[in-house]
Amino acid sequence: MKRQKKTSKRPARRPVWDHTHIIFFLMGTCGLVTLLVGFALAWFLSLDIPDIRTVDDYRPLVTTTLLDRHGRPVDAIYRENRIVLTWDQMPPLLPQAFVAAEDSRYWQHGGLDVWSIARAFINNLRSGRRSQGGSTITQQVTRSLMLSREKSYFRKVTEAILAYRLDRMLSKQEILTLYLNEIYLGEGAYGVEAASRTYFGKPASRLRLGEMALLAGLPQAPSRYSPLKHFSRARARQRYVLNRMAEDGLISAEEARRAFNEKITFQPASKARRTMNGYFTDYVRSRLEQLYGREELYRAGLTVWTTLDSELQERAVRAIRAGSEAVWQREQTPQPPQGALVALDNRTGRILAMVGGTDYDKSPYNRAVLANRQPGSVFKPLVYAAAFERGISPDLQLNDAPLSSATGTARSGRRRTTAIPGTGPQPCAKPSSIHATSLPSSCCVKSA
Repeated sequence: MKRQKKTSKRPARRPVWDHTHIIFFLMGTCGLVTLLVGFALAWFLSLDIPDIRTVDDYRPLVTTTLLDRHGRPVDAIYRENRIVLTWDQMPPLLPQAFVAAEDSRYWQHGGLDVWSIARAFINNLRSGRRSQGGSTITQQVTRSLMLSREKSYFRKVTEAILAYRLDRMLSKQEILTLYLNEIYLGEGAYGVEAASRTYFGKPASRLRLGEMALLAGLPQAPSRYSPLKHFSRARARQRYVLNRMAEDGLISAEEARRAFNEKITFQPASKARRTMNGYFTDYVRSRLEQLYGREELYRAGLTVWTTLDSELQERAVRAIRAGSEAVWQREQTPQPPQGALVALDNRTGRILAMVGGTDYDKSPYNRAVLANRQPGSVFKPLVYAAAFERGISPDLQLNDAPLSSATGTARSGRRRTTAIPGTGPQPCAKPSSIHATSLPSSCCVKSA
């Protein structure tokens, strides 16, 4: 007999994952994903991202410009000194200078520059502080128009999301135009046009390459690189911008050298104009607010032609200051006395000059408009006008010697004498109460 081989049957393995396990695993995975998505969505909503469509209604605070009767600048009224330019009104190299300085890959990236962000992140780790941000021009626009200046990672995430959306909503040219009108460039100037007039006293359309590069170096730290206060630092930034433009092929190396060697002439005339015309500007501002309202005044970008004569205004300021100084030296008062002057066109009543004090920077109170007058002083022009109508010349000399007048009543028999010292013969036009009371009777104003 053949020996039958014994065969041992091994028990069948029970599957590790049966259909029940698979169902629970899938349900758990879906629940976890749903939970994570919910948390992400809740966090995303907590960012409170502004509506990007608000950029379509871009109405920034802009400057209202005042001109004198000859069309020359008098002063400006603003909350933010900004004059908006369109793309076509800018010289071609001006936007390119800012791109080279702030965001060299601006025309290639989609609102976010990953390489710049990574480089800034590594540098911040090495330095142990957030010294670099890696923000693109698009991010700077969203930050300026829709976000606060708070430094936090939440704000950076919001900024990145908005920059991505903005890059798909507007063209690169439109975004860069917004940037060049919004960016703060120091000395109270917002945008390239206001900065050009603030630093160089001319519009941006007349800027030379060296001046463009100087402005393009300011956004990183306007106060630190101000050419009016830190010229050497501003020059170093100017050199950097010109080198970047040459490396990017926007200009040649020779053009960069010539631009760097250009003589820079600054004409910061805005402060001098404010000192000279500040009282008149405040008067015009109050009238414009009555006519157009405060919101329109600071957003409409008005150009206002006034009746002021700049040459007469300058003479008026000098006359008030000289008169105040003379009285101070003669009377030895603790403080120099104040004064006011208004010059009008007799035919039309238009204001040709207005000075409300000796120094607008120290005392902006407009005494020509707001101060109360003594009744006697108010009456003097009426008396003098009557005298002139009767043919008396302003050159008439009157005796300004001390005058005594007796006052009192017959019943009491008491008399009071008032002595008024004088300084010798003076022209009739001098504003003296004695002159007004001693004019001939034929000059008196008669009641109707």
